[in-house]
Amino acid sequence: MANCRQCGTELPSFSFGESSPLCKTCRSQLPVEARERSSASSLALPAEVTAASRSSPATYVLLAVNIVVFIVMVASGVSFIDPKAGEVLRWGANYGPKTLSGQYWRLITSMFLHFGIIHLAGNMWCLWNLGQLAEKLVGSVTLLGLYLLTGIAASLSSLSWDPMRVSAGASGAIFGIAGALIAVLQFGNLGLPVEAVRKLRGYVLRFALLNLLFGLQGHIDNMAHAGGLVSGLLMGFFIARTFNASPEASAAKRRRIMAVSAAIIIGLTVAVSRAKQFAVDLGEGVAALQQDNPTSAIPHLQKYLATRPADAYGHALLGSALQQANRLDEAEQEFERALAIAPDYPSVEVNLAKLYAYQKNTAKALVLFKKGISHREPDGDTDYYYALALKDAGDLGEAESVVRRAIQLRPKNLDAHELLAEILQMEGKKNEAAAEEKEMEK
Repeated sequence: MANCRQCGTELPSFSFGESSPLCKTCRSQLPVEARERSSASSLALPAEVTAASRSSPATYVLLAVNIVVFIVMVASGVSFIDPKAGEVLRWGANYGPKTLSGQYWRLITSMFLHFGIIHLAGNMWCLWNLGQLAEKLVGSVTLLGLYLLTGIAASLSSLSWDPMRVSAGASGAIFGIAGALIAVLQFGNLGLPVEAVRKLRGYVLRFALLNLLFGLQGHIDNMAHAGGLVSGLLMGFFIARTFNASPEASAAKRRRIMAVSAAIIIGLTVAVSRAKQFAVDLGEGVAALQQDNPTSAIPHLQKYLATRPADAYGHALLGSALQQANRLDEAEQEFERALAIAPDYPSVEVNLAKLYAYQKNTAKALVLFKKGISHREPDGDTDYYYALALKDAGDLGEAESVVRRAIQLRPKNLDAHELLAEILQMEGKKNEAAAEEKEMEK
């Protein structure tokens, strides 16, 4: 014979209607909403999850949006398996220089984008499981609010930690749902059997902890996960306190929780934007360089480096801008600073080598050319300066070979033709030198 889970009183052998793990006296002491839930199924879900109400519309909508967006991305040419960061960025990924410069919609769009089918499949499996459970406990509207608000909080957390990272995916919002579930299962008066609640809470806790640990092993945005989890825990704590109220009062309280949470997130967005303004300066500098406007790029990059002096990439960009502005001594200093921070940086090695070659610092130029040129795509301009350094070092045969390669890559480079003619003259190949000079006159 069974006993009451709460007081231990023997329960009747037979009963009409749905069986309950509580005796009549204990059931009468429960709030109305909890009393209805005390007859939950063996799956430890609320009693109102009947055959007629088992659908989870909000979960289905979130799944559909994520999947449809991915299909459209792939149809447009984005890689199915491993899309590049730039491809996902064009679709609305989170990236400090763009998000914090006014494109705040990326805080939302990024949570519906994924880096390939494996990334999508893993997140959708988690959303399917946690979303349905959360929706049956807190309702569809609250689930949608949790997904969006904790997803934004996750994006802000990512920006606050590393605004120079391109991030996307539903996992931050999924961790937010997990955090809310943990709090609701811990503090909410759900009217469910204690053992069932304990098992559910343990399942969600294991999910969160294992995925956080997994995130430490690879290039995973764990700060977004942590931000989603913490924001979900906080929102879930207050949502848990709504379960003793009537359905109408509970819905109103949850709407207030969502409104207050949204206001807090807006405030956090302003704070993060101010604290990470350097990311905007970098974005402006890069945009100016892409528009061939080094004069505009230089002050933005200098402001960026004032707050991030140990960033080799920033020094490389500033060196390039100064080089384009013909401020060669300053460019040389910036490239040298970049290499001091990141000694193996092929593009900087080659750019600095070109400056050294131009300034007749031949020995240094050749060291950097030989180190960096093999890691670069063939480039006529680089080969021209490499040949110039080889000529100045007296290695005429290699200089001739390299400058001919430069001409093949850029046939109309008159400086390369002139250099080839000079090298041929030095080699005593006067007829070939004369032919090259005639070629220049055409």
